[in-house]
Amino acid sequence: MKHLLALLVLVAAPALAVDITPASVVAAMNEQRARAGLRPLREDPRLGAAAADRMRDMEELSYWAHEAPDGRSPFTWLRPRGYLFRFAGENLAAGFESTELLVGGWMESRGHRENILSPDFDDCGVAVIDGGTMRRVTGKSVVVLFGSALDVHP
Repeated sequence: MKHLLALLVLVAAPALAVDITPASVVAAMNEQRARAGLRPLREDPRLGAAAADRMRDMEELSYWAHEAPDGRSPFTWLRPRGYLFRFAGENLAAGFESTELLVGGWMESRGHRENILSPDFDDCGVAVIDGGTMRRVTGKSVVVLFGSALDVHP
């Protein structure tokens, strides 16, 4: 009976894991913000498009870093998408298999946690790909761009 229970747990555990999608990442980050008494992040299509542009640039130039090899900031992709910002931030992650592990890992990292829990951010956009931008890896690679738009009126 013990062996059957152990096998059941091993088989069921992956089924409980949430696949990494933009929506699941935003939902998990918003759970963390709710626990901290913060308003939820809104998915902004301009930031989503900028995150996809950013991911594509990293794939095409084969790098994985907050700064491009030519020195461009991660926020270079916001203006062409019409997102002018007061505040902006970025979280990157690679090699994760579930949203829980991804966001859990970010919450263990001071800089990533500060972005997720920053009261300065209202919006976010998420890009997700299978594998990595530099070589074949398991799991998913994720770019999250956070922002607070200049065009928001209180």
